[in-house]
Amino acid sequence: MKVLVAEDNVPSRLLTARILKKKGYEVFEAVDGLKAVDILKVNKVDAVVTDWMMPGMDGLELIQYIRGNIKPAPVIIVLTAIASDQAQEQVVNAGADDFIAKPVFGQELCSRLETCLLRQNSPINKANYRISKTGILPKFVAVCIAASTGGPPAVAEVVSKLNATDKAAFFIIMHGPKWMLETFSERLSSLAQMPVSLASTGLQIKPGNIYLAPGDQHTVIDPLKMELLLVDDPPENFVRPSADPLFRSAAGKFQSRTIGIVLTGMGRDATVGCGYIAAAGGRVIAQDPATAVLPSMPESIINLRIADTVAPLSLVASTINKMIPEVLSNAW
Repeated sequence: MKVLVAEDNVPSRLLTARILKKKGYEVFEAVDGLKAVDILKVNKVDAVVTDWMMPGMDGLELIQYIRGNIKPAPVIIVLTAIASDQAQEQVVNAGADDFIAKPVFGQELCSRLETCLLRQNSPINKANYRISKTGILPKFVAVCIAASTGGPPAVAEVVSKLNATDKAAFFIIMHGPKWMLETFSERLSSLAQMPVSLASTGLQIKPGNIYLAPGDQHTVIDPLKMELLLVDDPPENFVRPSADPLFRSAAGKFQSRTIGIVLTGMGRDATVGCGYIAAAGGRVIAQDPATAVLPSMPESIINLRIADTVAPLSLVASTINKMIPEVLSNAW
């Protein structure tokens, strides 16, 4: 696989390139973001490892160029000496797939890069999408939203446009570290017309509330109680939290009164979960890939013909608002 290393500091660039070459990657080197763009115009690469602070075009500007112009998009990992939580959040919001604080250690870099590449190129796991339907359904709808790369601004836009309602509870899975999701929960609280809570074991599920999965654990719906559970099961689709466990549990509990929404992101997370929702008679919405920072997650849903509706990001919330009463009235 081919990796582009963009770094203006010569010793750092040479070290990073040497680490990757020893692992068998073909490496291109750029002294800044502008040179990286020149290389990308004539070479297809699988990943970009970039410094943040560079002359001419910095790492965040390079990310924006790649996300807007390179299809299919490579994995992007940012290396920087600016190691604060706020800096990492800024990098993730810009559309990076991962962030590593300097100094760079070879094992960590290669491990994180390999994980990102596996997520990007992972096959869809085969699953038996059978749902055992019961005659008793909850009296409200479960709306499950999944996002990854480029997720924070996309989720924020959707949540800010959701109508307050007592006909649905909302569950959000976004890939990211624990601290970032805690901070993001506070941001959503300032935007939403409904209360926002970080999920926790035993937290009661009530309509008119938004629940954000915390980091490092999967969030699922208890099959016996109207409560949330946090579980330490292994990562799925190379991430934890993963959307698939939540979506599966929602389909089992709410069945045809389930809506799955897949927004921007890398990889195939939520694909299997949406299969369960469709099998239960629920509805699936995919963000129009043309409006996604990284389109592979919604594209996976669309390519398998699971999506009932494909909507640009600007219309996802209005689509959800309209669909909730339809799902509630038409449920078997």
